[in-house]
Amino acid sequence: MTTTNSIAANAYQTGGEAQNDHVSALKFITCGSVDDGKSTLIGRLLVDSKAVLQDHLAGVQRQGETDLALLTDGLSAEREQVITIAVAYRYFATEERKFIIGDAPGHEQYTRNMVTAASSADAAVVLVDATKLDWKNPNLALLPQTRRHSLLAHLLRVHSLVFAVNKLDAVEDPALAWKHIQGALQSFAQAAGISVRATVPVSALKGWNVVDAHAGWCGYEGPTLLQVLEVLPNTPADTALAPAFPVQWVEKFSSSSDTSQGRRVFWGRVAAGSFAPGTAVQVFPSGQLATVAQVLDHARRPADVPAGTSAGIILDREV
Repeated sequence: MTTTNSIAANAYQTGGEAQNDHVSALKFITCGSVDDGKSTLIGRLLVDSKAVLQDHLAGVQRQGETDLALLTDGLSAEREQVITIAVAYRYFATEERKFIIGDAPGHEQYTRNMVTAASSADAAVVLVDATKLDWKNPNLALLPQTRRHSLLAHLLRVHSLVFAVNKLDAVEDPALAWKHIQGALQSFAQAAGISVRATVPVSALKGWNVVDAHAGWCGYEGPTLLQVLEVLPNTPADTALAPAFPVQWVEKFSSSSDTSQGRRVFWGRVAAGSFAPGTAVQVFPSGQLATVAQVLDHARRPADVPAGTSAGIILDREV
């Protein structure tokens, strides 16, 4: 239904809007190449932020050690193959904010699942595995999936992109590796026209710079990954665009005394613009024209609703 009418080097950028815009839950995904440590990173975020119950934590013990990746890889096929296939969503909160995390698969054949997760995300954390790169080379090449997922997130208008350089604890010279990988990421982002909120060196396995800071490691003195996420802005609503409303559910009442006066109520979330009584709309794919008679909020109260808000729309005639 639609209407007829710097890169952060050793510091990070929050953007001017972040100061007043980070009060609601942040929905972000982790993405990148296969085995870069995405599931382990999410497990570390959950464990170190005290978002995992002890009995759940005990269930992912392997030979006396905690396998953090198992906190998100819940499918039996994922556990058997030690890979992420489906997008797993997890929830946690800090004193500053609530978060919804989507663990996207890294394999090329599951890229469509990453796209699904990114399409509704406020931010994307792209992991980069330092051990897979020629980190001694100042002109090193990034992995194809690192570039692909970054470009897809940019194409899908994910509002904030963060690079997390992982497994630097497993290389001989972490400081040199960090310098060269950071430079390669910066060059790639500039060439692709991608705005990056922050680049952070992390060790998901050991927990360095994920929730707790590991001061001075790799010469990095900036915020931890969690501190970056806590101040990222939510995706601004597209209120300036022409109104658009994908219908998710059609409700029919027979009673004329109901709010709908017997007409169908089209429920969904306003994707762009805003809807109010009198708004002219065109219904697709039929192309029929109608006028909005009434708009209901989530509590069935009459209200004007902007983009990003769930609503029920009643038209002036049945279509």
